[in-house]
Amino acid sequence: MTAAVKQLEDTHQALVEAVHAGDWQQVSQLDHVCRELVAQAMAEDGREDQALADALDNLLTTYREVVALCQAVQGKLAEELQELQRSKQSAKVYQMFS
Repeated sequence: MTAAVKQLEDTHQALVEAVHAGDWQQVSQLDHVCRELVAQAMAEDGREDQALADALDNLLTTYREVVALCQAVQGKLAEELQELQRSKQSAKVYQMFS
């Protein structure tokens, strides 16, 4: 296994841990690192294509999970915002009649 693929796998594991911890700032930073490492691994001379393919497949699976989680959080936040807006409107109506 090449150094770039090993670094990519280590960074991937750190990304998984950050996602499970809900540390979105760390997830963002690790995302940038993963992008750089993928570029390095692809450009590396003498790369092991199967090891790289396996690492990229694992990374893809993680990103799919992260996207699904983000969409779920986004939906929950949208619902909360709608509820706040309804509450605000109800408070305005109450104030008009009191």
